[in-house]
Amino acid sequence: MTTTRVGLIVVLVSSMIFFAPSSALSATVSIDPGIGNVPQALQSDSAYAGSFKSHSVSNVFVTSQQVSCYRPEVPLDANNGPNDGYTGEAACPGATTGEDTGAVAPYPTQAGSESPYPAATSMLVTDHSESDIRVDPTNQNHVIASSKWFTSAEGYNHLVGFYESWDGGKTWPVMGHVPGYEGFTDNTDPVGAFDAFGNYYQATLPYQFFYDSGGHKKYEVGNEPNPAIPNEAVAVAVRRHGAKIPTDWITTHNGSPDYVFTTNAGLGQEPDKEWIAIATGLRQFSYRPRMALRTTTPICFRISTLPESCTRRSSTTPPHRARAASTCLWITRKTAARHGSVRLSLQLVCTCLR
Repeated sequence: MTTTRVGLIVVLVSSMIFFAPSSALSATVSIDPGIGNVPQALQSDSAYAGSFKSHSVSNVFVTSQQVSCYRPEVPLDANNGPNDGYTGEAACPGATTGEDTGAVAPYPTQAGSESPYPAATSMLVTDHSESDIRVDPTNQNHVIASSKWFTSAEGYNHLVGFYESWDGGKTWPVMGHVPGYEGFTDNTDPVGAFDAFGNYYQATLPYQFFYDSGGHKKYEVGNEPNPAIPNEAVAVAVRRHGAKIPTDWITTHNGSPDYVFTTNAGLGQEPDKEWIAIATGLRQFSYRPRMALRTTTPICFRISTLPESCTRRSSTTPPHRARAASTCLWITRKTAARHGSVRLSLQLVCTCLR
């Protein structure tokens, strides 16, 4: 019997930070304490019902506080309303977020779209789902959450959006769609992570499809709305430490989108449910005047279905794709921070062993 194993190549992330202090010194960053110890036990229904009041917990409806818009790659003229709150697509009434709505011109990744794509105008974001929330290990009052950002709930048509707080979630003054991958029909599966320096990494899974004349989704390799970009990808956008406006994201490297990997394999052959984790624990470093400081922090992407390149044929078994429900791929990522900017260089390492 032949056994297929997934080999994981482990590498480290290198963060390069440049200092020019007057004398040599060293610093130590303590282990991230997290957000506290959550008791693990059972409680009565009445105790749970009263816990909000006893712990002074209140709900804040965040995403309805501002008007967000973007120009979708593939619009859908359908309206299932008024049932279940459906409204159909609506033209942007004027965004209040300060994001690039695409009203002036299509986004850079939409430049290769075939007619009739992208949409002629920017559309109003009407719905949200599948939220993720992360706390900055350098400042626990700094919180970034992400969610699907819908212009058409009927067509399940969305990008990934974010909302940000600097007071522990009391107010959320900055929000909008995460830029960089608007040329795909959808950006999905929002999940993020902070590194030990307070930079925030938004992982996303952008992919393409279109609607036929009956409004059904079509996933056809070679017939994508935007042939200039991949059929599907796992990608990342970075919000650097100290960013204040909704457009302050790093999404490219050497002029191209910062893809972890791409595939044109088609429906049923694509990756799904990416995940990102960054070690933010104990790190020590020392530096001297005008010398580069190098520290190491691993970043891990988990992908529930491995890319098409992870295929191996043996003399006794037919070709097949290696699949893993919880496989962790370690990515080579070099991060340089200087004068408040972060540059990214990313390479996917994936190998399948017999």
